[in-house]
Amino acid sequence: MRVLIVEDEQHVSTRLVERIGHLTPSIDTVTAGSRTSGIEALQIGEFDFIVCDLRLPPQDGGVDTDETHGLAVYQESRSVCPGTPCLFFTGFGTSQSVLEQLSTGGTHDVFGNGQEYGITRLLGKDSFLECVERIKAFNTELATLEAISINFSSEASSLDLFERRALQLQARSLGGTNVEVGALGGLSGARALKVCVRDNQGTPLGLYFAKIDLCARIRQERENYRRYISSLLKIGGYPSLGSAIEAGIGKRGALFYQLADEYTESLFDVLERDESEAVAIIQRLRDFFDPWTPTAKQKVISVRELREHRLPDSKFEQFRDAIGSPESFEEIERELTTGYQHGDLHGFNVLCSTSGKVVVIDFGSVGPAPACIDPIILELSVLFHRDSPFRSISWPAKRQIDAWFNLEEYLLGCPIPGFIRKCREWANGGGEPTDLPPVVYAEAVRQLKYGDTDHERALGIARAAIKEGM
Repeated sequence: MRVLIVEDEQHVSTRLVERIGHLTPSIDTVTAGSRTSGIEALQIGEFDFIVCDLRLPPQDGGVDTDETHGLAVYQESRSVCPGTPCLFFTGFGTSQSVLEQLSTGGTHDVFGNGQEYGITRLLGKDSFLECVERIKAFNTELATLEAISINFSSEASSLDLFERRALQLQARSLGGTNVEVGALGGLSGARALKVCVRDNQGTPLGLYFAKIDLCARIRQERENYRRYISSLLKIGGYPSLGSAIEAGIGKRGALFYQLADEYTESLFDVLERDESEAVAIIQRLRDFFDPWTPTAKQKVISVRELREHRLPDSKFEQFRDAIGSPESFEEIERELTTGYQHGDLHGFNVLCSTSGKVVVIDFGSVGPAPACIDPIILELSVLFHRDSPFRSISWPAKRQIDAWFNLEEYLLGCPIPGFIRKCREWANGGGEPTDLPPVVYAEAVRQLKYGDTDHERALGIARAAIKEGM
């Protein structure tokens, strides 16, 4: 358990650390003595529980204590970790308006036991022992959660404390005692996992695609799912949203989408095994996304706007010279066909069954975008996704990368020409031919932010897009 203590009176924080320091399981504590250091601790770290004096000085060592400084710490906690329980020490005479501000946390099931827990609680400054007892009880509940075992595949073994906690919360809510976890790829910093919850007899209680990310991004994905997926697309082509966890996992949130047992392969797996089957899946994807077609409209967008959306200027500057001074190309404005798009349609975001069914997962990037972007992302993921089985092969050679828009030359020696052709056919069907260079450029440049991708390939495709688009 990790506890943040924000208290300007040193003897109070020292006493509290000593009283909870002997508890089992052990508790890690971080102390801060003011508004500034408390906010910095929240920005840097993640905690299970926060204890904060409402009357704080603005800086460590200050004497001008005021409730506004404690409220500032509270507001920061609501911003960066809204699901982390906070206990505030209040003094006599705390105003009604302050108490009302401290009542906005609501309640959540932070232990997965079906019971609601108040996110913000108030104690009098003389209720020190009650504070200790609350932390002790919280620690005991966390110990029950952490007794749920997690069996990792090798690629998912690096989950941190709060990512594991998300899986344990889901398991406990189902009565599970064991979680089996495998990674599903992803390059955004979020965790995309395949999760199976079992009881103590080994019986499966649920199979899920789990997405774990910062709270704000999880809330955005949930809204994307409601707005663009479940309300518009055909049932069966996407997993249903089973549950959402918004508290008890630090700065993170989690979504658990229900999967059927039959979805055992990714599109990358199918492509490696049987190219013709993968080509047929592309057509199924086009059919699945067809209800989005009426959302298409023309929009004038600059190349720079497209690129900056995928790689902001702050990260782009170091690559500008290597690309070849693309300023004049980025100034170009094009009327592009736009509409609803998945926005991250790589080979691991398409799951396939043995019977040929397909489901699309991961909806964090869904929304309006150029109509050719999904097939371009899918094609380029073959070259750039860190888990693509085709990432390290000798094709394409440099001269073929330079000829990316000359499909016949580009495909010489390609082990999956049918798949590439089908992606390119889809991309060309999503708008005018002039739409492709700006989008290809932006997607190629996006690869430069990943340290483990082939930057020379990405730069070569970006330069080919500039040449084609000028």
